[in-house]
Amino acid sequence: MERGRDASEQGAEGRSDEYTVVGIVDDGTPLNRVVKEIRELGVGKDDLTVIVKRPHTDEPEPFPEGTRYIVVPDDRRGLEVPVGFAIAFILLGIFFAAVVPSIGVPTFLVFISLAAVLIAGSFTRVGAQPILTDMGAPREDSGAWNDQFEIGKVLIFAVTRERRLIRPLRQAIQASGGAYFIVDRRLEPRAVAQASIHRAGQGERQSIARPTEA
Repeated sequence: MERGRDASEQGAEGRSDEYTVVGIVDDGTPLNRVVKEIRELGVGKDDLTVIVKRPHTDEPEPFPEGTRYIVVPDDRRGLEVPVGFAIAFILLGIFFAAVVPSIGVPTFLVFISLAAVLIAGSFTRVGAQPILTDMGAPREDSGAWNDQFEIGKVLIFAVTRERRLIRPLRQAIQASGGAYFIVDRRLEPRAVAQASIHRAGQGERQSIARPTEA
């Protein structure tokens, strides 16, 4: 994998037939401009995937027709179960402390500790990490990609079989103030966990609770 340099300048030995240019760009106008330019460079709708975070996953994105994008929900959905268990642990701890004081206080402390772990875990944001893990993103960089995603950046994955396209792709990303990475294999994100996958300009929408089997 290469970061910050043009893979087309390297020798072909040991390379795969496909390359993925990963872009990390600002949301909004820079994102829309980069996606439009990437499509105009000839990257097909099945070779480009954008990962965004939105509070409302059904709102359409202003991308070129057919562009595939994955929406990670920017909310606290799914907290009902862990928070419910945390409340139950607290109530059980209070009950034992009141009914059997000799064993109730230690039990109460145990239940409070369990409740604290559940609550802390439920509010930990995982961002795009499940998607990056599922598609086998490079370990040395996936954490940094997820960190950037969590602070509001957008992830772009453009796959090409033509080495001549690598330079203009990364130039399009850099021109919008973004950072780029070049991976010498295909990286194709899928919607996992509570993410949903969409096609711009279409009514098509697919929500996937877990990775599909090959």
